Amino acid sequence: MFSSRREIFDAAASLDGFTGNGDYLRAEMDWLRRLIRYEIEDANKRVDGSAADEFGGLYVSLEQVDRHLTEQGRVQKAGGREPRHGATDLSDARTSLERQISLAEADGLELRLPLAARTFGLNHVERTALLCCLAAELDIGMSRLFAYLQDDATRKRPTFGLLARLATQSDVDPIGVREIFAPSSPLFRCKLIEPPSDTLDIAFPAIEARLVPGLTDFLVGSDRLPSALGDVAEVVVAADQLDERAYYRRHRAIIEELLRYRLSKGSLPLCCISGPEGAGKARLTVTFAAAIRKNVLRVSASRLLAGSAGVESLSNLLAREARLRNCIILLEDIDELSDDAERERAKVQSIEIALRTLAGCDVIATGAAPVADLRHRLRPRPLPFELTYPAPGEAAELWQNLLTPHPGARSAVDVSALGGKFRFTPGQIERAIDAAVAAAPKDNAGRAVVSSAALHGRCRDEAERNLHAFCHKIVPRHGWTDIVLPGDTFAQLKEVCHWARHRSQVYEEWGFGSSVGPIQGVAVLLSGASGTGKTMSAEIIANDLEIDLFRIDLSRIVSKYIGETEKNLSRIFSQSASNNCVLFFDEADALFGKRTEVKDAHDRYANIEINYLLTEIERYQGVIVVATNMKGNVDPAFIRRFSHVVEYPMPNARLREAIWRKSFPNRTPLAADIDFAFLAQNFELSGGNIKNIALSSAFLASAEGGGITMGHVILATKREYQKIGRVCSKSDFGHHYALVRERDAP
Repeated sequence: MFSSRREIFDAAASLDGFTGNGDYLRAEMDWLRRLIRYEIEDANKRVDGSAADEFGGLYVSLEQVDRHLTEQGRVQKAGGREPRHGATDLSDARTSLERQISLAEADGLELRLPLAARTFGLNHVERTALLCCLAAELDIGMSRLFAYLQDDATRKRPTFGLLARLATQSDVDPIGVREIFAPSSPLFRCKLIEPPSDTLDIAFPAIEARLVPGLTDFLVGSDRLPSALGDVAEVVVAADQLDERAYYRRHRAIIEELLRYRLSKGSLPLCCISGPEGAGKARLTVTFAAAIRKNVLRVSASRLLAGSAGVESLSNLLAREARLRNCIILLEDIDELSDDAERERAKVQSIEIALRTLAGCDVIATGAAPVADLRHRLRPRPLPFELTYPAPGEAAELWQNLLTPHPGARSAVDVSALGGKFRFTPGQIERAIDAAVAAAPKDNAGRAVVSSAALHGRCRDEAERNLHAFCHKIVPRHGWTDIVLPGDTFAQLKEVCHWARHRSQVYEEWGFGSSVGPIQGVAVLLSGASGTGKTMSAEIIANDLEIDLFRIDLSRIVSKYIGETEKNLSRIFSQSASNNCVLFFDEADALFGKRTEVKDAHDRYANIEINYLLTEIERYQGVIVVATNMKGNVDPAFIRRFSHVVEYPMPNARLREAIWRKSFPNRTPLAADIDFAFLAQNFELSGGNIKNIALSSAFLASAEGGGITMGHVILATKREYQKIGRVCSKSDFGHHYALVRERDAP
């Protein structure tokens, strides 16, 4: 059945070295076969050389009962241990194998089983047990040998009792088996082996042991993660991914601080790096990992929480894989939680379970929310770090460098203008450039020809991502020539655009940032009656600055649930931070109303919403336009934070005439009898009302098949009066009053 002992020993001793991990495992399997040979020979001697019962496992014979009683008594008298025959030869073979292992690892060869043993602190007995479990997974012949040793053809994996006998090379009683494989053993504590799930009625020594899923692949040399982690994590080979550009100075400073912590403490405490998407959180982590000679296990927090295997089970798997593969764990986007408050609480608890499970590993968590918010969510409190958007000068340098591989695009755009208009992180800049280059036509040399307009378009696409959940994009159609306003109001709107366009120069080049604080946004309050031009003004500002306009949908923002309104506002401001757009709050009294005396919990939480909005407006660096019909309802604290407050009075007769004339497009067929001076003098209406009348008169005329006459305009004016609840008096309609009366006749 077996070769002679001498032949096996000579074969083990004659190996010149290992060519790889697979070659090493074959040598381990050869040694294990020799160990099993000794076990079988001793087992046969204990039953007087008789063959094993071919019906073993199907019934319990009187002979088996007698053998059990005899052997257990002998084991207990020997103190639970009895040396095996031929132990010296086996020990010599093991010594030879260990010597080859040392030589191979000294030459830089990675041998996975010794690596796992060192990583988890396995002793020789535990390592041999792990080898036996691996052999059962790899070799059907080994499975047959284990079944033979256990006198049961159905048991193809070794039981804990057999593992104890093989690993210690001695007889072990049931108590000794449990001592070897106690719950505190690294094999169990580090989730390396596990019993089947249905073992309630089985004595522990008779329970089959098996490797946990995914460990076999690692031990045979595969770099593939366990299938349970396939959608959750990936291994990133560490390398220095930070160049010498000015923006990455902060990243380098954080890495130096992390290195000091690790040097002083011996390990890295839980760290949290917050910052906008694409700011380089992953790059920082990979560069830090390279500095401490580790790789990175990159984990999606949202997928970890949604995994079907459960958070604790997946976290245990992550901890094991991180230790085996010498990785730090990068837990990304931990702030991507549920919109539902109850589900969010459950997910926060799950994150805490994951962090407790990963406590023995180096963990860096990242998110886009402010670092204070992330620290508040996590237990234990992490070590906080924060990355910000590039300053205008840093952004221009990033654009310049990232456009270098695309000379056609670099020559077509003004990088300073791009850096000032779009508040992008390096990751967002790269995505915008890649999208523009991919869609651009090629020249004769095969190079992409990217126009400035095309690159701006891709930048706008990048900036608008995720904004549409709470906003409606408005395409600006109006310019300065389309609006009619008093001279001072018109001048104030011009000043708003000047502020937005020249902020970088004033705050950075002229030094105001050092005296009044960092660069600030432009917040404008437009106050006036409905129809006086507030919405059109917001369009004109966006059009003049060549940026997008987003109207905030208050129905999606304001929530009756405590804390939900603030959370929605936070998402809007954080998602729009990269886009130098105009955020337009129309009819915003519900959000910007006055704080009240606190009489109940409702008042207190309503005031909290206002306080939160005050803070966000002060911190936001884009352009905000707030429109209200009643300035008196706006909390005074907001007034101080607005850089401009623009009043929109009702237009006087001169302005109304100009509005009447602009309300009819040049191509509109107008009759000669239309008296714009009369309309402006007699009807005290806002610009919005006048535009409604113009449109209504056009439909009246179109239905009759002719041009617009004064009669159509008078009738349309009557309809507008009826809509807004005003009486059609003779004093207003003058000599045209007969047209109104005539139309009223049956």
